[in-house]
Formats: sequence, C-alpha cells, structure tokens
Amino acid sequence: MVSVAVVGSGISGLICAQTILKQIPEVKVAVYEWGRGPGGRTARRRVSINETSLSFDHAAPFFSSSTKLFRDGILNDWIDRGIALPWVGKFASFSGNDDSTITTSTERFTGVPTMHSICKSLSNDIVTGGGEMLFGRHVLSANFDTVSDDCNSGRWRISANNRFAADKAMQLENRQFDALVLSDKLLVLPNQYAILSEVETGELISLPPLKSEACVVLLLAFNKPAPSTFPGSSNTVCDVLKRGNNDEDKNAENNEGSDSAVRLIVHESTKPHRDDNKLDMWVVHSGSNYALERLRPEIDGEAPSLENEDAVKSEMIAEFLQILNNQDSTPVQYTPDAVAYSSVMVWDHAQVRMTDRLHKTHLLDHERRIGVCGDFFSGEDGKEKQQLATGVEAAALSGSALGLSLVPHLEALIAQRKDGAKM
Repeated sequence: MVSVAVVGSGISGLICAQTILKQIPEVKVAVYEWGRGPGGRTARRRVSINETSLSFDHAAPFFSSSTKLFRDGILNDWIDRGIALPWVGKFASFSGNDDSTITTSTERFTGVPTMHSICKSLSNDIVTGGGEMLFGRHVLSANFDTVSDDCNSGRWRISANNRFAADKAMQLENRQFDALVLSDKLLVLPNQYAILSEVETGELISLPPLKSEACVVLLLAFNKPAPSTFPGSSNTVCDVLKRGNNDEDKNAENNEGSDSAVRLIVHESTKPHRDDNKLDMWVVHSGSNYALERLRPEIDGEAPSLENEDAVKSEMIAEFLQILNNQDSTPVQYTPDAVAYSSVMVWDHAQVRMTDRLHKTHLLDHERRIGVCGDFFSGEDGKEKQQLATGVEAAALSGSALGLSLVPHLEALIAQRKDGAKM
C-alpha cells in the first residue's frame, strides 16, 4: 500500500488529495487539519444573533477565473455540482470616500450557499474516495527516514497532536507515509508553524521568503432596509467596493488603501442564495499597513490579536458608513443605530504580497516525494502576466498540478513494491 499525507485542508491541499485519489484510487490519502473542519481561505465565521444563525465569508468573499484551464475544468465541475455560482452584481472602485466608478469587467464567483461549501464538498469527496480527514491535528514535525521499508524507498514520519483526543495519553500521533504534501508556505518557511527542519527542507529551499500581508476583518449585520430597495432593486447598493484598482486579479502591485481602515467592502446579502437572511450582512477588509500598525507583537504559540479591538472596530465602522453613504447607488442611509451585530478579527496571513508570488504551479522534490502547493504560486514560467492566477483559482490550479506531478512517482513506487513482493 502506498500512502500520502497532505497537511492543510484549504483549496490547494484538498484539490491535490482529490487529484491523487482520482488518478490512483488504491493510494491511501490522509489530510491533516488543525481546525475543526476544512476551509483555508474559504473558511466561514458563524455567529448567532437573536436566534438567527449567520455565516460570513470573512476570508475570500468571492473569486474570479482568469485561465481557461481553471474555468473549463475545476470551476465548471463546481458549478455543475451546485457548490459555486457566478455572482452577477455591481462592482465599484473608489479612490476617496465619495468617488466610485461602477464596473463589471471581471466575472466573479462565490460558493453556494457559502464559500465554505466548496472545501466541505471536496473533503466529503476525499472520504468517499477512501481517504481520511484528520481534523484537530496540529502537525508538529515531518522527518524523512531514508531506509524504512523493503524497497529502500524511504518514508515520511509525521508527528501530530490530536487536540480532540479525550485521553491525553492518546494526543500524540505518529504515522508514516510515502509522500508528503504541504499546502501552506508557513509549513516550510522559517517561523513558529514550520514542520520541516533545515535538513529536511532539502530541494524546497528554493522557496524564497514570501511576505504576507495582514488585514483586519470587520463583520457587520444591519437590520434590513425596506424590501423595495433591498435586494434586487435596480438602484441597490454596490455589491463590492474596493479602494483603488477594482480588478481583484490584476498582477500589478497596488498599494492604494494600504494605510486605510477600509480597503474592501463586500455585500454578503446580495450573493446567490443569501437573500433569505433576516439581516443585511457585510464583510469589510482593512489595508495591510493599517492592520500591521494595530497588531500586538507576535508571541510564539499565541494567536495574533489587536492592541485595541474596540478602537479598531469603531474606526472601521465609521469609515465604512462614510464610504457607503456617499455612493450614489446607495438607496438608503446606513446608520450606527441600525447595526445589529459587529465584530473584528485579525487575518494575519491574508495573502502573499503580489511581487513575491512565484510564477510556477508548485514545488516538488521527486526523490523524497514531498511537494508544496498553494495560492502563492501564480502559474507557469513564461505565461503572459495578465493570465496569472490568484486567490482561489491559483490555489486550485497549484493543488491539481502538484497532484498530477506526484502521480507517476507514486505509480512507480507501487510497481516497485509489487515487484519486490514477487521475489
């Protein structure tokens, strides 16, 4: 039996695992995930307000498709399965608090009924295909044992802490795998989350330092305006407002709004299949410098937090209201007393700085069968700049490419072991 461990259950890790299982169903795949469920940048934040349950797409509120490979393959499959749909709405950019230009230059898509639905469906596919989803596992280390089987092919030894184990004696789990997939740059680069030592990094040392940009996420819910103006009215408020360049997928670096409390505004309630909520929901992202200046100093083992959460929330709400109420397309005035729910959270590794992204699909050390995938890979070398993928699309293409690259090495190992068994 040949086995593969995938660390991380975001889009890239799940697509990689799914690709391997589709190509070689007899391979045993185990996906390790620190959290209670899958998600990565498609994770959701669930809250309860007056017995009403709400789900906010706090990380990646939507995504787009710039490549034929993604659009005709993975995306079409998601749409056919009913877990993603086009989001046809009003999208605008603004350079100040009262200047916007409506544009629909880029087709957007969103998960149905939430972005989380995509990874949830993928994880179900993996279990159906014979794989394992190991939630609540904090992977501590990964070490390659050069000679660990009859074929001298070497295996990866994974040590993980099971956070959900009822018995403390059962928390530490050690397992061996023939191949290893790392779907987050933080698992490789020097930091508190890395699971590879310098010796184990090997050929993956070619992964350069990748600077992440942080943001503060504001979640807002208002008591709903009159039905005549929301949703679906021709004069309804914009669905997405972005400071600076409106095209989320431009590959040029855009620093406009980095110091601002509000850089991106997303109207959650106008997404497909969201109009049954009793409240008017919004997600707001701050600029990266704004977030960085308000974070507490990072301490190993502790989640990032804000120096003054209440002050940040007040600043972001005030700027959100000013921007939204100054848009010509806003049919009603949004006021602080109409806020039914508000909270802020830190997304410290929101995205890799555009100039640091790698113009390839993945990294693979084929001799030791270890690879890295993720949304920090933007496509093959030599592709036209405007065709490079970002976000969800980049993660999906990277995971698929790594899975396909691993397949021949796994098939060779299967054949090698079958030949060894005959001797």
